[in-house]
This record gives sequence, C-alpha cells and structure tokens, in this order.
Amino acid sequence: MMERFIIWKRFSLVRVLLLAGLLGCVHDKLDGPDQLGKVIDIELVIPGFEVPLTRSIEGDNGEAAVRELDLLFFDQSTPSAKLLRHLNVIDFRQESSGADYKVKFSLNLAKDDQVGLIVVVVNAAGAVRHALESNPADAEKQDILKALTFNTFKDENDSYKWNVRVPGYTPLPMYGEVVMEGLVPGYIVSVSLTRMLARVDVENKVSGEIFKLEEIYLVNYNTSGYIAPKWNEADGVLVPNPYATNENPMIPVPSGKQPGVEEAAMKYEYKQAINAPGALMAGEIYTYEAVKNVKDDPGNGVCLIIKGKYMGEDYYYRVDFTLESELPLDIAYMPLYRNHKYVVTVTDAEGIGYRTFEEALRSFGVLSNLKTSILVVNLEGINHIVYDGQFFMGVESRTLDLPYGVSRQLTYRVSSDYHGAWEAKVLHSETNTWLRLAGGQSVTKGADINGSGLELVISSVFSPGSGRDYVTGQIEFTAGRLRDTLTVRRVPIAEMFARSNVVLNSGVLAFAVTAEDNRDIPAWSQGVFFKWGSLIALASAGNPYDPEVQAVYYPPHLNPSDWKGGLIGWDKIPYAHSNFNFSMPSGTGEDVDAFAGYSGNTGFNENVGVGDICRYISSGPGGKGWVEGEWRLPTNAELELLYEETGIKTVSMGGFVNMTAELNRDAGNYLHGNFDPESGWFLGANVTGSMATPANRTTPPSGTVFLPSAGQRYPDGNGDVVHVGAYGYYWASTPYSVNGGYIADYLFIYKSGVDFNAADRSYAFPVRCIKDY
Repeated sequence: MMERFIIWKRFSLVRVLLLAGLLGCVHDKLDGPDQLGKVIDIELVIPGFEVPLTRSIEGDNGEAAVRELDLLFFDQSTPSAKLLRHLNVIDFRQESSGADYKVKFSLNLAKDDQVGLIVVVVNAAGAVRHALESNPADAEKQDILKALTFNTFKDENDSYKWNVRVPGYTPLPMYGEVVMEGLVPGYIVSVSLTRMLARVDVENKVSGEIFKLEEIYLVNYNTSGYIAPKWNEADGVLVPNPYATNENPMIPVPSGKQPGVEEAAMKYEYKQAINAPGALMAGEIYTYEAVKNVKDDPGNGVCLIIKGKYMGEDYYYRVDFTLESELPLDIAYMPLYRNHKYVVTVTDAEGIGYRTFEEALRSFGVLSNLKTSILVVNLEGINHIVYDGQFFMGVESRTLDLPYGVSRQLTYRVSSDYHGAWEAKVLHSETNTWLRLAGGQSVTKGADINGSGLELVISSVFSPGSGRDYVTGQIEFTAGRLRDTLTVRRVPIAEMFARSNVVLNSGVLAFAVTAEDNRDIPAWSQGVFFKWGSLIALASAGNPYDPEVQAVYYPPHLNPSDWKGGLIGWDKIPYAHSNFNFSMPSGTGEDVDAFAGYSGNTGFNENVGVGDICRYISSGPGGKGWVEGEWRLPTNAELELLYEETGIKTVSMGGFVNMTAELNRDAGNYLHGNFDPESGWFLGANVTGSMATPANRTTPPSGTVFLPSAGQRYPDGNGDVVHVGAYGYYWASTPYSVNGGYIADYLFIYKSGVDFNAADRSYAFPVRCIKDY
C-alpha cells in the first residue's frame, strides 16, 4: 500500500417565464407565468460606463440597449455541441446605470441534464430565425454560428450607414454564451455580452483656418458580419482572446463589401468653425468587422477618406488603420474589431492632399501631409469613466483593496481618447510612504496614458491593530482636463477571504462572498472536499467511499464510474500531480502560488480536471463565473498572515467532538457540504473576546472569518470521511518540498489552536478561497 503522510511544519423580472423540458429543437416565445416550474434567474451583463457611451444614441441606454432577446440551448455533445432548443424572450428588465448595464429575467425551467451551453443573441431576432430555418434540431454549434449573420440594407437615402437617429435608432446586435453542466432549478446564470460592431470617432485638432475638416468617407466597408466573435470552425468553440495578436476576424462570405468608389462610400458631415479646432464626432460611424489591409491590394482595403479645406482649397486625404510605429517604412495594418472604438485624431496639416477622391484612395502607402493618430479602445473591462464633454477616461475600478502585510507591483489600466500629456501623483506622499509610482516616485508623468497604464509600487504596512481603522492612500491622475482618483485601501487580510467554504449550491460550486450570501451559505458550512489541485468535488459525507455517489461535481467529460473504490480507484481522481501532467513551479517560499502560471495562466485545465478550484468557478479568465469576481486558493503566506493578524487567538466555538458517525448516518442529506460541524475557530484582525456567538458563526463580522472543523477524506483509509467536527484542514496553493518530492501546505485547526502543516496532495480537504488581488 502506498504510504501517505502529513508533515507537522510548525505549531503555533420580474415575471416568471415558462420553459418546458428541453427535448428536441423547439421555438418558443416566453411571455407568461407558470406556477408549476422552478425559477432560474438569468443576468446579462453589457460592459458599459457611468455615462452614456455616445451622444447620438444616448437615449434608452445607447450602445447598451436591449430590444430583442433570443436564447439557444445546446447539449453536451463532443466535439461539437448540438442544438436542443430556441427561446425568444419578450419579458425582461434592463438596468440603466452603474458600472455595467444589466438585463435580468427569470425562467421556469425543468431540470435537464442534457444542456451544456446557453447562447444569448441580442437585438437580432430576425437573424436568429433565418439561421434556424436551415439548421434543424441537432444542428451543430459551428453551423449555427456560421448562419448567424446580421446584414445592413440600403436606406431611403441609398446609404448603408448604421441608423443612429434618435428616436428610432437601430440597437447594436450582441452575443454571449455560458457553459453549463445541465439545467438545475435555482441556478443564477450570468452571461457577458459583446457588441458585434466597431465604432469610429473622428476629431480635428487643427484650427479651421489652416485645415477645416468637412466630410469623412468610410470606404471598402462590409455590410454583413457574424453575430458571434471568432470561433473554431471545427467545433464552434470561441477563440480565446481573439484581439490580442492583430489577427484578422472571421468575415462571412459574401460579406457585402462595397466597392472603393466615392458613390459607394459612407459619407458623414463634420462641423467645424473656421477659426477653431473641431469637436469630437462620436457615436455616428459604426461598421462591421474588417480584415486588415494588404500592400498588394491597396484599392480594396478599408480606410477613411477625409475631405477638407487646406488653406482655403479643397483636398482629399487617405487615412489607414495602422499600428503606431517609430519607423515610417515599418507600417503594420490592423483589422477593425467588434466592440472596439477607433478614435482618429487629426493632429497636424502640413501640406496639400489630392484633388479627387479617387487619387486619395490610390495613395495607399504614400506619406501623407495630414498627420493623424489612432487610439484603439477595447470596450471590455472598462467600468468607470470621467468625461469632460469632449474626452473620456475610463478605468477598471476606483478602489483597490490590498492586505496590510503584502507588497505588490502592478499596472493599473487606464483608457482615454486624450492623447496628450498626463500626470499622476500620490496625495499626502509624506505620510503614505508605502504607496509609490514607477521607480519609487511620488509623481510621474508621460504622454498618452493608454500606452503604459499606471505602474503602482505598494509596500507592506503594519496593521493598526484593531483592523477597523483602515490605512488609505490616494493617487490623483490627470490627462488634459480629465481628472480622477484611485483610492488604495489597506485592509485586514480576513476581508479578502471568502465568507464560507466551497459548497455545491443549486447545481454549481459556490461560496459566500457577502454577508447576505451567508443567509444561504452560512460560514459554518462544512463544504465539499478537493484533492490538492483537483476540479472534482467530493461529498464531505458518506462511507465507504464510492465515486459514483460521492463525486458530486466533475467536468462533464470525466466519468466517475471509471474510478471505482479503494485506494487504486482513489488515485484515479485527477489532481495536481505528475500522473496528470502537472509540474510544480520552480519557485520556493511561503508565497508561491503553484497554479498562477498553469495552463496558459488560467490556473486550471478543465479537460484534465486539474487546477485551482477557486479560479475555475469564479469570473477570471476562462472561469465558470459561478462566483462573481476573481478568486484563487490562498498561499501559505496568506494563511499565516490571517493567523498573525488575529489579535486574540483564543476565540473558538464548540467542543471539537468527532461527529463523523453521526454525519454518516444521514449522509444522503449532506453530500453537498451543508452539514454543520458545530466547532471551529474565528480568525482575523477584528476578532474580539465576545465574538463566539451563533449569529457570528453564521455571518462573521467584517475583518473576521470562521473556519469550521470540517474534517477530510483520507486516502490510506480508501477515501473515507474522517475527523468531522474534531479537526479542520484548509489547502494552500503553496507546495512544500521534502526529500526531493513535493507535498502541499495547509492550515490545521483543532481544539487547542491553529497550526501550519503539509500533507500529501492526494488528501481531500475543504477549500477557503481568497480574492485575487
């Protein structure tokens, strides 16, 4: 029998809508209540701003408006998912403000284990109907995505321009999808949407007496596009990060591309006074995705032709969409991407252009006398904005929480359509010595804040003791007339931890994030168990171990019936081990996160069933999104800091009595981690001597956590549950080397206190996640 061991390292809608069973491809409209079903709540998130994105269609949520809503349900077939059902939802509610625009509605859904994916299509009901006419039940996802195209037709003015007239503008089509492991009543499903069009804004900063901009032409544009972003044509799986490498988007054939002649170009008028620079023309030019230009075919590349008066004479100039380069001959062209904004700024006019539109179009690659810059803004991930009536500056967040006892160097993302000089300074830098900018400076300057972002250098500070008096620093950054402030708040590390262990809740793995969440998932919840670096959730009740009963969650392609019982079967459960192609990182120390760089930096590999379970179920890159925000396993240093910040280290509850036998007598009711072990410890900077109450054990006060004595599953015991109520074990993401082999760190609680130990990775412990700050 393999020897397993533990090392003791150290002591110390609105309405309810009807959906019948999802069998076969059926098309329904949902507009009435049904009292027999069970509710699933669906939330659609449209990345947005605190002010309208455009001036021309700012009414009714502007670019975030949702008028039509279609859902496509696909099964779990591999390699290609197959269509089960189409639903047209006509009763929903849209929020109109906040960091993100949200659309919320509820469905009465029958439980359906077949569902593996929900696709959401917004503002394109006609396109959905057309796509489904040629794709019957069981159609594969890639075929439906290929048929899901949106087309623009000529208007009464013989133009293909996107309709931005208010009222009556055409809302932008959007696409989103979410992976499911079956439909289970009680689900809360969150889907992020992406707009399918690109937007081009134009501004002339040259005074009209030198160059007066009058007309803008969009040339060689497409009149059709795919509603979905780029996907793998073999199986329909969306391509991750399709905009990161300047690759071409997917374009339908035919694309409806218009010829490069003046009569076919989309023409826009630009208003400018004779003695002043022009204003930003925003939210008028929308277009479908387009491939980047090629030098061998300049006449067919998408571009702008700008007409204006240079020193009183009419001239045309060509503007191509290019990446910035220090060498004029080293020009790289870029595509037009969906959900991106291209801000074209005329910065100088140094000479004449061309007398005709055709001559300007043929000037591809010729150095122009009209100097321009192009700011490209990916509209995903920008949640807050300031606006001066002309320029915007958007940031991911205005508040950054960081524990007292950690140091970090990080880059704070800022996006703006202002290209000029910017400055950032630490306010009250003489007292906030822990907060600095690049190079350890309290003030830094630069040109075009989009290019670099804001580099922060944050040093560790001592906790003020009680944890209630936060240490706060601020950085003020300005760009032109734009001004905003980032608040960096030093908090007890207990505030960064989840408020419960991971449980199986309404069919998905989840944990409490807020005090309100503790009503549904109390802090005392035992939680389900995980091997170190495993994505398989094991029931925390039930002996003898049987994977077909106790593997309560696993990625859909895995089959617990193949694992069997006993120690041999136990070792077949995937976890972070070389048997499952997992390699330990080269770094050492208490702050090592073994999963940070794993599997393309996502931290998990669903196909193998290995990785950081916290990253897997949260909203980080590639995550399931079952828990809002980005979370991960804590390092051993963070678990130790949680203990060290606890001023009173004697506050526990319960008698630490072994309740395993009692639990297993009713194991069927506690497979999902909802058992109350009755005993546990309070940790965190705000722990007080009077804290040990039933109410605080359910919902701990801010700055504290409650860790229940949840027990474990023990491999040398063939996977049986042991020690429930007597001991608690909590994995860290930090490996621990001994005798040339690796085990993993964990926090241990028992009646006498808290210790830090290491164990073989094949033990199954509960998990307490931490925010990925």
